[in-house]
Amino acid sequence: MPDNFILERKKVKHARIRVSENLSVRVLVPENFDNTDIQNLLKKKQSWIDKNLNKFKSRTEKIKLHDNQILLFGNKYTYFYRAEYHNKVVINKEHKTIQSKINLLDKDQQLKWHKRYAKRHITKRLKEIAKEYKFKYNKVFIRDQRTKWGNCSTQKNLSFNWRLIKTPDFVIDYLIFHELVHTRTMNHTAKFWTELRSLYPEYPEAVKWLDRYGNSL
Repeated sequence: MPDNFILERKKVKHARIRVSENLSVRVLVPENFDNTDIQNLLKKKQSWIDKNLNKFKSRTEKIKLHDNQILLFGNKYTYFYRAEYHNKVVINKEHKTIQSKINLLDKDQQLKWHKRYAKRHITKRLKEIAKEYKFKYNKVFIRDQRTKWGNCSTQKNLSFNWRLIKTPDFVIDYLIFHELVHTRTMNHTAKFWTELRSLYPEYPEAVKWLDRYGNSL
């Protein structure tokens, strides 16, 4: 099953498929469905799934950047070359500037830097939130995924999409809270959403931001 498909088995009479604006496909099936039943269902509904995925993709807005700008924390940062900085990258959040000898306007260099910075920043923020709210998790990974922003395994290993570093701080925090709550409640039950809402009531705004810009990052 593709990464963007989420399978749930419940005590229901009929199978249901839901395509969300974040391009996830939730497949809800009766408990007695086996893998063959699921594959047949997906094959039958493939054209409907593709139609809805394309509909949501077409709604996405793109944040337009000038040639000397880099997207970071949901904002446009202006890049300045500084020969004296060697391998150092200096980020000024107040003035929205990035200074470095590394040519971050080069796509390959920028990609490498975004991934390194995402790992450092997201891991640090995860530790802060987990400590404050007394969450326990195992390992953390920063991955290159096109259809998922985060994931929590049954072993409480957490993974996050490196592209989150391009989103605002409140979106990063939402994804961190989302996956940490999954360490206590794996499925998206009423219990899960109640706890998430109590810990991070701003989460609907983060979801809206991702629905609006997420697919273009």
